[in-house]
Amino acid sequence: MRIDHQKVSDTIREVAAEKIVPRFRQLEKAEVRAKTGPNDLVTIADEEAEIELTRLLPMILPGSLVLGEEAVSSGKVLRDVLKQSDYPVWIVDPVDGTNNFAHGKDVFGTMVCLVEKGERVASWIYQIPRERMISCEKGAGIEIDGKAFVQPKRPEEGAPFSEISALISRKFMPPKIRPYVEAKIDMLKEADSYWCCAWDYIELLEGNAAFSVYKRIEPWDHMAGVLMLEESGFYVRKWDGTVYGGNDLEGGLINAPSEELWTRVYEAFLKEPMESLQRDLPSRHA
Repeated sequence: MRIDHQKVSDTIREVAAEKIVPRFRQLEKAEVRAKTGPNDLVTIADEEAEIELTRLLPMILPGSLVLGEEAVSSGKVLRDVLKQSDYPVWIVDPVDGTNNFAHGKDVFGTMVCLVEKGERVASWIYQIPRERMISCEKGAGIEIDGKAFVQPKRPEEGAPFSEISALISRKFMPPKIRPYVEAKIDMLKEADSYWCCAWDYIELLEGNAAFSVYKRIEPWDHMAGVLMLEESGFYVRKWDGTVYGGNDLEGGLINAPSEELWTRVYEAFLKEPMESLQRDLPSRHA
């Protein structure tokens, strides 16, 4: 399957310029609404950009389908298209970091990942305020604004947590796990989240944070960034230690530059509460 990667990049840039940038800090009250809660917003820019990307991307790859965040949210498309389709699927987050965008904070972007037969094959993250395009093809590396990505220095094996910065999203942590995680955060040099995976994943990629932890792994938030991390040698696994597949829809996620650090993160932040939850599950034979 041959894709014109530059055409995809150009399309994403053009849609952002036409549908997203003019709305930044110009939204009317009626152009923003809550979906599942006050921190889960959608704007007219999300909707219009997704409609346009849904129209244009299949023109680049005839026969492909589009799985967009807003189409799923409105019930027009089901997430299960990832598991059921024999056709290539574009996974689209038109405005990642909508909460930031709606409140005038310049930390947001567009994320696109192409999945074929359960495998991530290409991805794009456009950091719109920076006009910065990061693109990736499985097995062919990563480019930032058309230039080959240069690997940064990663933490040395066994480096203490006090010397490590991380990105830990507590927003969707279950009530029985979140206190355990928050109690351990002070052991790190720094731990935060941008509320924007288009920023989180590039911070990881460029070495500004060593690892990340997420509970909710919606495909539009994670597929594009995970492919980039995997291309740069990261060890990416779900909380239960299994591989995060291109048609995976459930489970938490830890992204780390090595298996050694992944294991240390799991044991420090999640092992105890996960084992506690398992003990609390009713026995099948009870």
